[in-house]
Amino acid sequence: MNYLTASILIFFLLVGVNAQSRELSHFESNQLYKMNQLLENKNYDAASNIIKPLFEQEKPHATVFKYGCKLLTDTGKLTEALNCWTKGYKLYPNDINLAINLADSLLKSNQYQMVINLLKPLLASSSDQALLVQTRYIMGYSYYQLTQYQAVIDILLISPVKQHWWPLISYSQLALEDWQGAKNSALQWLKSSPDNLSAWQILARSEMGLNNPIAAAVATDVSSVIDGKKTNVNVNLLGNLKAYNFAVECISQQQGQVFTSQHFTCAQYAWLSGQYQRALDFMQSFVINSKLNTTLYDDYYLLQGQLFAVLKQNDSAINSWKKVGQQPLTLGTAKEIKYARQKRNQQQGQALLLMGQNYWLAQKWPEAKACYRKLAQTPGFESIAKAFEQNLAGFELFTP
Repeated sequence: MNYLTASILIFFLLVGVNAQSRELSHFESNQLYKMNQLLENKNYDAASNIIKPLFEQEKPHATVFKYGCKLLTDTGKLTEALNCWTKGYKLYPNDINLAINLADSLLKSNQYQMVINLLKPLLASSSDQALLVQTRYIMGYSYYQLTQYQAVIDILLISPVKQHWWPLISYSQLALEDWQGAKNSALQWLKSSPDNLSAWQILARSEMGLNNPIAAAVATDVSSVIDGKKTNVNVNLLGNLKAYNFAVECISQQQGQVFTSQHFTCAQYAWLSGQYQRALDFMQSFVINSKLNTTLYDDYYLLQGQLFAVLKQNDSAINSWKKVGQQPLTLGTAKEIKYARQKRNQQQGQALLLMGQNYWLAQKWPEAKACYRKLAQTPGFESIAKAFEQNLAGFELFTP
């Protein structure tokens, strides 16, 4: 379970007034704002100097603890951070966010039973679904560390199961020799991480437990491939076999009108296994609008274009790729916006590369040239765009 971590630090700047004894003063708000700016720039020493006077108050505001304790955590002062979260929770025992962060700090010191004792009351008292999700996962992880595998399953195997819960669930089922349960969970895990070595190993072990030697052999072979012990030929053959089976099962089980990342994964399976028309029909059964997540919107049209292209519907492929990068970026923190912009550049660059290749093969030289010039303006694709333009120039199709 080395790949599993429980670093789940919940941090909210805006906290409900009911959880506080008072509202933040103007001075406190101003100081915390300055501190937040310093934290974003990783200027920890200056941030520490700003927060210290706020801790010297008789009863620091709960939000002060959320900033100050987080600073200690970020700088690796785990013992001090644990003391900080403990003090904050004692002052504000009804503050759920402080309870969650204290639990996370206790996890880092391997105090798993204390984590469970702390969080168990929240399951019955809280109605905040986001916090309940975090609470269940932290408790599930703690139960696993205490080898209480049935407790892990009881607290996590509820509807809807979050995708990142499947590793804990499947390992617990494996420990209990619940072969069918472990197999089902491993398959769910693979839907979001088709190349995960641990998931394939669990699938292989559970197939053996179910006395399915052929299926176990295939899963074992795939896990060996992922672990770097087989040739690329085996990767393609076994990967396509499993992708085909997963695609059939996945598409048949997916319903709904709103396109989700789960649906995208299903379409990818169908595409990877050569079921191009089936994948395209599946994707086109959804209504895509401006409300869709920006990254998922771009993923949708990037894959749809590839499906159109392989089905030799080039005009439709071009129209799909042109939509990549046209969705406004989702609002968020500076870090989230930066990541979204980087992801957008990557997706738009891939779309322009595919468009350029499509135009090139169709001998539409001016259109290809325009694509590569636009690609040259996309961060991270300048060199490859220049190389393609030089190739076109080498054919004497235009003068650069």
